[in-house]
Amino acid sequence: MIFRDRAQTILDGELLYRDTEMITVSPPVINYLFLPVLILGDTLLLWCSWFAFFLFLTSVVLFFFLEPYFDRRLAIAGGMIYSSSPFGQFTSITMLQDDAIIVTFLAISMLFLSRKRWYLAAASLGLGTVTKLFPALCSPFAVLGPDIWKSRVYAASIGLGIAFLISLPFLMYASSDYTQFLEFYLFGIQPDSDTQTSYPVSLTEQRGMSFWRFMGETIYFVPNAVLHLVMLVSLIVTWVAVHQRKLEIPAAFSLSILSIFVFYSKIHYGYHLMALLVLIPWALHDAKRIWGLFGMSFFAAMVHLAWRDRFFTDNSWVHLAFAFILWLYWIYWAKIIIQNPDFTQRNEVRSQESILIACGWIVILCMAYSLQLGIVSAMS
Repeated sequence: MIFRDRAQTILDGELLYRDTEMITVSPPVINYLFLPVLILGDTLLLWCSWFAFFLFLTSVVLFFFLEPYFDRRLAIAGGMIYSSSPFGQFTSITMLQDDAIIVTFLAISMLFLSRKRWYLAAASLGLGTVTKLFPALCSPFAVLGPDIWKSRVYAASIGLGIAFLISLPFLMYASSDYTQFLEFYLFGIQPDSDTQTSYPVSLTEQRGMSFWRFMGETIYFVPNAVLHLVMLVSLIVTWVAVHQRKLEIPAAFSLSILSIFVFYSKIHYGYHLMALLVLIPWALHDAKRIWGLFGMSFFAAMVHLAWRDRFFTDNSWVHLAFAFILWLYWIYWAKIIIQNPDFTQRNEVRSQESILIACGWIVILCMAYSLQLGIVSAMS
């Protein structure tokens, strides 16, 4: 298990990136967050519980984000929807992946930004960026939020300073090994080493369950450089809109995360936890949208199975069709946010009961799903 290899390297007093048995293709902080599991016993139950803890922690942060804008019961329901979602349960229990951890950093950053605590937001975004790179997409909002230039400079210094100080030891003693994860995430360059184990995969396989992967298998392979350039342009447009006060930060934050699912070349199932986090505030106004997020978690699981060659058919065109529908779903949500950038204006009291009922049923179904996953995992 790659998580164990990285954490054990740290516990042995060796240097991450340089001394691991397998090539490390993730930022440093995430690997230090695996240490408690190894120290406490390194069992399957501990790994599941550790990742599930971050699901719970994010749901608590999400509650505090929602509470000022919604009825308290709806805020609780929003947090419960997140923590019980099949996105998180399948990722943490069945797949034993670490994606739940980075969403916690995004949630904390989103909370601080909504409270206009710019320095704390910059700190959490800087720390989140060296945990997994995705918070970097939202980091400019901590700088663009303040009206005073002095505060903007302080915020930028805090975020960049934290990221730089954490990266400095690895840049000094393992620079070539350290920068490989940047090349992998940004350019799709396969990491290579003469002394460490690596698992080379094709450019297509690197893309995971991304729509662009299935399109590349059937129609045309769009180069990573083109996709990431388009994504960068969309992000810059979002940042400029915030700078010009044409778009509020919560909407811009959500659009920045959605840009991953629309333009980024590499998507894994657990990444969808980020989308779930930023979309719940807009979905809490409409029971149909809540049910849609719940249903789409299973639809995304089918696309994941198609990637893993465990779908009901091997037909690549069928795989593309499912991936295309999922891709359109995220574009649909981006359209909703652009048209209604202030989610607080749609909080209608008359619809709360139906939304609470929908949330209750979804949580019950999610609990049944989690129980089923646990039984299957225990028997396998």
